Amino acid sequence: MLVTGTADGKAIVPEPLLEGRRSGVTVRSRRTPSQRTGPLPREAGLFAGRPRRRRSASANDSVSTGPARREDPHGGTRAPVVPDCGRPYSRSGRVDGSPNAFCRQLVRYPMTRNYTRRSVLSGLVGAGLVTTGVSVTSTDPVAADAPYSRTDFTTASWDGTELVGSTYVPDGDGPHPVVLGTHGYGNDHTTAAIQRRADVYASNGYVFCAYDSRGFGESGGEVGVDGPNEVADALALLDQLALGEVGDVPVNVATDANGPVCAMDGLSYAGGIQLNTMAVSTPETAERLLPADASFETISFAEGSPLDAAVPRWAWHDLRFSLAPRGVVKAGWDSLLLATGATGSRGLTSGDGKPSIYDLKYGVTEEVPEAFVTATAQNDFDGDSEAFYASRSPVSKTETLDTPSLFVSSWTDTLFVPNEAVWNYRAVRDNGAESRLVLFRGAHTFEETADEEMNARLDSRALQFVEAHLRRNEESELPPVEYYETQTDSWSTTDDIDPHGSKEWSVAFADARLDDSTVVYNSVAPSSTSQLTSEEEDLLDGVTAVHFEFPVTEQRELLGAPSLRLDLEPLGTDPRLFVKVYHVDETGETLVHDQVTPVHPTGDGRRTAEVEMTALQRSLDVGDRLRITVAATDAGFYSSRKAAGARIYHGDDADSAVTFPVQPD
Repeated sequence: MLVTGTADGKAIVPEPLLEGRRSGVTVRSRRTPSQRTGPLPREAGLFAGRPRRRRSASANDSVSTGPARREDPHGGTRAPVVPDCGRPYSRSGRVDGSPNAFCRQLVRYPMTRNYTRRSVLSGLVGAGLVTTGVSVTSTDPVAADAPYSRTDFTTASWDGTELVGSTYVPDGDGPHPVVLGTHGYGNDHTTAAIQRRADVYASNGYVFCAYDSRGFGESGGEVGVDGPNEVADALALLDQLALGEVGDVPVNVATDANGPVCAMDGLSYAGGIQLNTMAVSTPETAERLLPADASFETISFAEGSPLDAAVPRWAWHDLRFSLAPRGVVKAGWDSLLLATGATGSRGLTSGDGKPSIYDLKYGVTEEVPEAFVTATAQNDFDGDSEAFYASRSPVSKTETLDTPSLFVSSWTDTLFVPNEAVWNYRAVRDNGAESRLVLFRGAHTFEETADEEMNARLDSRALQFVEAHLRRNEESELPPVEYYETQTDSWSTTDDIDPHGSKEWSVAFADARLDDSTVVYNSVAPSSTSQLTSEEEDLLDGVTAVHFEFPVTEQRELLGAPSLRLDLEPLGTDPRLFVKVYHVDETGETLVHDQVTPVHPTGDGRRTAEVEMTALQRSLDVGDRLRITVAATDAGFYSSRKAAGARIYHGDDADSAVTFPVQPD
């Protein structure tokens, strides 16, 4: 069934995958944790792959019933359960559900039962540590009447590292264009999101190839955060697809002068690998960005990037900004990524079920735990950590991002805020390739998640974009920017999204208060939990936060990234402040998209900090009020350890204001 948008703008929802056992599906039995060998000895080194016990049958031996599901080590195929180590507790005995506490718990209380990686991720979900909108497991088999077949494969990558995945091949002889995809950080290629995309693409005549990224799932190697090794893995799979066989699995894939006719589609970690793969578009960039011994038979880069199109969903532009915007570390997200990286790669799939300091350190490349330790100890990344995360980001290679791309992001994403998608969108557009942007509700968020209809709409747009470039070799008919309006549960389009906008609305802090300045104090504990709830949490006006409220005198739609100018004087060195936008109407106050903009001013004495705030969309009616809150702490970030707070100047001579981009009438 072709998944496209209808005339009224609503997406056709693909038929759901059928539950229960079905015939006509080729799958290979998967190993249980007890069948894997134990953890690597310490002398095995950082880059060694995990040894695995092989069954004697070939990689594409198949059975014709049921989905590929790992057995529960305690018998049967039970649903994942929360690990019995329990929720972490503070010294006071109260429940401490913070990501930091979970990491400490992994080390202090090794698990005595052999939990699978998926059961632990389900436990993280139950503890509120994994974002809503990110599926952990899939229990849906391929429908018996699906117009394609699935076959699992195991293959050697460019350096011999074992990669595990599945091909979804349409009925018919082909050749078929191919879409390559992997999974989010800490997951594997069997997630529900990947199964959904596989159904969409394979049902419409594409070979869909899904795989466990290096170090995750059942693939070997070490997690490198979408670095050169992972990019070479993606290219090796595309090379094998062009040659007609992945492992022992035959495929008939359409090719051109630069390898397979192909696209990539995936979210989060699977979005980052697309951008880093896109950047390898010339022999010179291949030499600079790939491992020295990586080579491919069908891909030369003489014709540009081997990708004909890309659909990066919820991806980053600059991991330094993602994890520590302007040098303000995201305490929760940094801890969570360390925990899920360890449990998803080595911590609980190493065979003994007892994650240790060694597992936490060696589950991923050593730079990740080192960056976490440095950020926790010093309240900032050091130069080595910044260089590492920059090398894993498209920000360091924007000049070569010229693959036609459809970027999908979320207003409510608090890890990769929508600004990052806008920056990627502009980079591709400015390099002369087609660039499109869709902004929805969901992604890395603790409250809002995309429902089935919204996911279907996003898949529809992705299919339309891929169809245009892989089948017709032309630009798509999608609008430049399409965005979801939370207040009306509707969609709109626009020609561009600009942080300065074609119209502007500026509000000066001097117009909101009679006094000339206010001191906000850095409390011992965070005074708000803004990214966990949209309710007003900054209650101590004039103590830990200061509010500036402005009446709305005409109807406006705010769209884009506001510009902040904050006139301040730190009470100490290395201050950190947190700025938020609330919409106040007759129903109450709402933190717009649950977003917070951290401010980290530099220099001595009184100064003005200029910051691009988190992008937003909000419609305001006459009689509403817009509230700008400046707080000294926020639970989502590390607070200053050297400043007692800051004095915010907002008198007539102060230079404190916010300028909002406004959609034209």
